Amino acid sequence: MRFGDLLDFDHFFFDLDGTLSDSKADVLGSIEQAYKNLGFSYDKSKLRIGPLLPDIISAISPALNEEERALAARTFRAVYAAGKYKNTVLFEGVAEFLDKLLAEGKTLYVATNKPKAPTYEVLEKLGIKDKFLFVGTPDCTGDSLTKPEVLKMMVSMFDLEPGKCLMVGDTLPDIEAGRYAGMKTMGFLSGYGDASFRNSHADFFFASYKELL
Repeated sequence: MRFGDLLDFDHFFFDLDGTLSDSKADVLGSIEQAYKNLGFSYDKSKLRIGPLLPDIISAISPALNEEERALAARTFRAVYAAGKYKNTVLFEGVAEFLDKLLAEGKTLYVATNKPKAPTYEVLEKLGIKDKFLFVGTPDCTGDSLTKPEVLKMMVSMFDLEPGKCLMVGDTLPDIEAGRYAGMKTMGFLSGYGDASFRNSHADFFFASYKELL
């Protein structure tokens, strides 16, 4: 995959965790601390980043009831925010890749399952917030949206031609969301996707941003 192959697209949509940012240490550490604070037990062997938070909690602690799972989610979010994302960094080459797209006149967007407040804080901390025209989050409209709905909403909001849009992500749901919105898709193989991701039928795959540069 080469940079020139991407120039047919005008609009680039990026997932955040596992695609632009390596947040694994902060996310997993915050889950661990949240469970410790609550005194809840969990199966560490099933703890992995990538799925939605409720799915992570269900996988690692199936014995918790609905109220306890909600408490675990709230506690995680509080611990995660208090940590100020100190261990979260950009994947190598991300800033240069975004700047090169902007220099070519391309428009950039974020589409993430992370809520709006921490998303903006992370983008600000990483120094890339101003590179994006719009940041799509589940709560960006005041409703609770799925990622496919976020992408559909953004395409409609900016009156975009889906065939000129490329969704870049690191998990199978990212690819499925892009296809749902009518976009082409590109999979980042060095993110948090599991084995099924490599069989996701993304239009393109890449292993590093340096490779694209």
